[in-house]
Amino acid sequence: MEFLISKEELTRRKKAFSTLLASVAVGLLLSSLLLDFKISIYGWLFFVIMLLFSITITFHFFNSISGLRIDISEKEIKKIDKKKIGTFLLSDIKSIKVKRRTNGVIREIYITFNNRKELIITALEEHFEDVKDLIVSKAGGGILLKETRELIDFDHPLFYSILGLPISFASVLFIKLIISLDHLQTKYILFACSLYVLAMGAYFFIKRPMLIRFGREYTFADYIFGFMIICGGIFLFLVGLSL
Repeated sequence: MEFLISKEELTRRKKAFSTLLASVAVGLLLSSLLLDFKISIYGWLFFVIMLLFSITITFHFFNSISGLRIDISEKEIKKIDKKKIGTFLLSDIKSIKVKRRTNGVIREIYITFNNRKELIITALEEHFEDVKDLIVSKAGGGILLKETRELIDFDHPLFYSILGLPISFASVLFIKLIISLDHLQTKYILFACSLYVLAMGAYFFIKRPMLIRFGREYTFADYIFGFMIICGGIFLFLVGLSL
């Protein structure tokens, strides 16, 4: 049986991402006023450029995965995109983890295999229960099946509208804290932040989450994001060294 990515779910995710960015922008404006922190014209220009870049990259990515298909036969799962086909044997399945929303609807299915392969199936929406039942029935009884339910309704219309506000306030407070510290304290904080950012970048290179979710065609996205994040970590480290 073949299952297609839900266009409605991709549209919802685009709206959620846009709402989050708008919330961050409003949060930066409010926090700069309430916390008496003036953001220069260059700071706003940098933010707008990053905003447009993020929207362009994210929307292009969502559009590129809109043609993904999941095909489940008697012996294997095929993840098919415009250029490549990923094949996973049902007999190799080690465990299946089903993540559900607060309303019980499946958000994604995470599958691990005995050959260390991993597969994440997402954005199938109305077909998810059929996909889960089909995979479980064909994989056999020796697999580990685990279901979890999210504690927060991430799909609520107000969630992303509100989320950007504390992110912005925390960012401005962190910058004010850095400015108020002496050079030695600032150096240590920047070093700690750079290590954390470098670890995040390494995660994209090692775990390659985009590849697991959407196939080998999207490996480049893992490397691009990982490279950008690592560059940010190196930048923070060099700034700390210069103090």
